[in-house]
Amino acid sequence: MAYVIPKDSQVMAKKGALFIVADGMGGHAAGEVASEIAVDTVSNAYYQDESDDIPLSLMNAIKRANALIHQRAAENMMRSGMGTTCVAAVLRGSIAYIANVGDSRAYMVHNGHSKQVSQDHSWVEEQVRAGLLTKDQARSHAQRNVITRCLGTQSEVEVDVFSETLQEGDTFVLCSDGLSGPVTEDDLRAIINQYLPSESVYHLVERANANGGPDNITAIVIRVLEPGDDPPGVLYPVHAGNASSAPGDSTHVADESTAVLGRIATPSLTTIPSPRMDEGRSPSRPLGSANEQALPAASSSIPASHAAVTVPRKRRSRLLFPTVAISLLLVLALIGTAGYLFFIRPTYAQAFLDQANSKIGAAQKESTSNPTQALRDLSLAQAQLHDTVNVSLDSAQTTQFQQLQQNLVASTRQALTNYNKLSLITTVPCAGSLPSPVSNVDNQSVHIVTTAMVKSDTTHVQTFALGSDNMVYLLNTNGNTLNATKVDPKTSDRVLLLSGDTQHLYLLTELPVSKQTGSKSDYTLHVYNVDPKGALSEVGGGMPVQLTPASGLPKLMTAWDNDVYIIAMSSNQTDQAQILDFNVTQPDTQPQPQTLSISSPVVSVAALSNKQLFLLHSDGTVKSLVASSTKPLEAPVALTGIVPTPWPLDIQHLSANTAFSAPSPDMSKFVTIPPPSLAQPQTYMATGLVNRVNHLYLADNTNHRVLDFIVNGGQANTNRNVGGNVLNTSNSANVQLQLSSQYASPSALPIIQSMALDPIANRLDLLTNTTDMTNARQTAIDVSSATACSSAP
Repeated sequence: MAYVIPKDSQVMAKKGALFIVADGMGGHAAGEVASEIAVDTVSNAYYQDESDDIPLSLMNAIKRANALIHQRAAENMMRSGMGTTCVAAVLRGSIAYIANVGDSRAYMVHNGHSKQVSQDHSWVEEQVRAGLLTKDQARSHAQRNVITRCLGTQSEVEVDVFSETLQEGDTFVLCSDGLSGPVTEDDLRAIINQYLPSESVYHLVERANANGGPDNITAIVIRVLEPGDDPPGVLYPVHAGNASSAPGDSTHVADESTAVLGRIATPSLTTIPSPRMDEGRSPSRPLGSANEQALPAASSSIPASHAAVTVPRKRRSRLLFPTVAISLLLVLALIGTAGYLFFIRPTYAQAFLDQANSKIGAAQKESTSNPTQALRDLSLAQAQLHDTVNVSLDSAQTTQFQQLQQNLVASTRQALTNYNKLSLITTVPCAGSLPSPVSNVDNQSVHIVTTAMVKSDTTHVQTFALGSDNMVYLLNTNGNTLNATKVDPKTSDRVLLLSGDTQHLYLLTELPVSKQTGSKSDYTLHVYNVDPKGALSEVGGGMPVQLTPASGLPKLMTAWDNDVYIIAMSSNQTDQAQILDFNVTQPDTQPQPQTLSISSPVVSVAALSNKQLFLLHSDGTVKSLVASSTKPLEAPVALTGIVPTPWPLDIQHLSANTAFSAPSPDMSKFVTIPPPSLAQPQTYMATGLVNRVNHLYLADNTNHRVLDFIVNGGQANTNRNVGGNVLNTSNSANVQLQLSSQYASPSALPIIQSMALDPIANRLDLLTNTTDMTNARQTAIDVSSATACSSAP
């Protein structure tokens, strides 16, 4: 965050005052570097540009920052992928120019009314503009943090610039999504209208924190005391039917829709037409420089409401540089972000306490019949209580405040219990089954990548793991610790993939680099029997896996009843994948690769009988196909009913200060989860028979849960090796999933790396870890029935 208010009167008249907010991403350190580069570069480049064309100078400065961040990222692998959002405002004379890239926002409040001036470059806002999501749905959507444009990740960037005419009392808020996400526009407007800038900054941040916002919130509040005069020939934004609206007229464009003034397109950057925008906004032609001929008030191709025209200025008696007054208010606003305390009068404090008491009372009545609404009311009550934290309460108010906090926690726990019961959610760990820390006895720096369970006889199951060092480990319980001990697969090849079914352990290996010939037989599929002590004995001498360079590299492997499926993908052909289906009872038969058209990369695969495959894509969609087809075609997996999303609250660690945030929308119609991100790495699937019924287990790291689905789809037949009724699907489109249970916990399931089903005990073993991969644990869940796992007290 930065602001520049030139002391030189000529510079001030020509370039105006500049305000910037940047929100970095790509890891804490890299994101901070990116945001600092953006703020410094835009501040310097804008004022070094001698042009008085404000939109052009502002766009060029932001593009310069983008190029520099991209260059720094390319020079340092540790900063690969770093980027930042950026929203900047220039106030010159009677016009404000706002430029943005990403989802940091600019709001304007005029005559008690507010609107968002900037346009978010995010996935959910694109869905809103396309009419596929409402604004309320977008606010809590699981993909709300996915942005489609930012500084630094590409060599070129498209910058949007908007303009607004200023009038006395207008207020602008520039903020990161840490504020705009948790705080609604209605709340923002109410706070801005009620308080001075310094006080409003404080209350905005407080409201964001009360609504579950992050710690890194950045905001600037700017209030116009009196607009200034403009240079000759300046272009003013006007609305259709009011082409003569000069800054001094009573009509104010803040009451109308904001238009994009323009975007710069370089030879290497094609300007893409924007989709339909909400609230009547749509982009205009790029704004020309100040010395170009002005557009007419109406045009056959450009609506007058979106044009920039030259309007004669009325002479006014006012300060030449009134933005100096803005600087004083801004300084107070900056102090406010550092902890400005505004003491509410006792009468206001009592109002907050009474409102909180009312919301808690309503939630207690709704808790059984409508726990969702009860939790929403409780989140509002918590926000009201939080507003009194820095208030001097009298003794009676203090007693009431403490009692309300106790009631809030008790009511939240009860409403959450009711919500979880109705939503088939069990909080893990299960009673009597605490997570076991994983210890690698051979190398503590190696973390486990994936796991597989194999029956060694009718009463024992062995768990194997693939380490990040491409070695195979056997997991054994030693007290409350799970020890990973290296095992010898009797091959010098490098192990790439590991999988298993009830009969065998499967390893896909690659020849050492020194022995590779570049031929299609550099890979081998090894099949192992397992004895009760976990020792491996290879079946046969390995099956060559023939992949051509066009097939790509083997990325995933799964198995079911002697069928092993290997999926290969190429970075050069991202719209297709190759499937190889090996039957280990026919080791001399080399399968023909089956080409599968895909819309996004596959990140996990699981198999059932009759060659039924489930594929999880990087966009979070789950699809199915039958691998026996010569031209397999995947189809979305239909969902029976809806799947509610867990509230991100840990019922066992609730307190009055626990941050509330509404869950993402329920899953409906088709099976899909939030896509993996940097904070939530790859998600995984597993399959198995439980009580002779097929189940698919899906890990959703964004919502810290495992979804247990019953697989339905056609007549059942008998699987000779596994036993029981299994799925018989001749058409992948017939597959439907029905929710059996959800197992969730933000604390117990921070990141699910892998999971495997014990086919004897009907137990799902989850391998979890923290984001820094320093706290690996195994959590066991009894899935023998929907009620077998009860939450630990």
